[in-house]
Amino acid sequence: MAIMAYENRTFKLTGKLTIYKVSELKNKLLEGYNGEAKKDGDFFLDLSAAESIDGAVLQLLIALKTLVKNGKGNLKLKVSCQPFDSLLEVFGMPADTFPKG
Repeated sequence: MAIMAYENRTFKLTGKLTIYKVSELKNKLLEGYNGEAKKDGDFFLDLSAAESIDGAVLQLLIALKTLVKNGKGNLKLKVSCQPFDSLLEVFGMPADTFPKG
């Protein structure tokens, strides 16, 4: 089963997202983003199918947010999940780190 699908400027992450999947996930995230001719505008995260997310994946998503921002775009949260919300809370990050979109 794929850990990520990319369609309509939306990154849909699936399954158990841990440090052991970061390299594969990074490649898939970059492949999706770099495949877009237009880098400005909104990109979205859909975490509805994520079973778990650890700190390494959060770091990767923050790096993706920075990459998108440098391209004059925005990375917004389309659908969250309880593990992601809990992780933001554990790290003391405001909910608007990934604004709803």
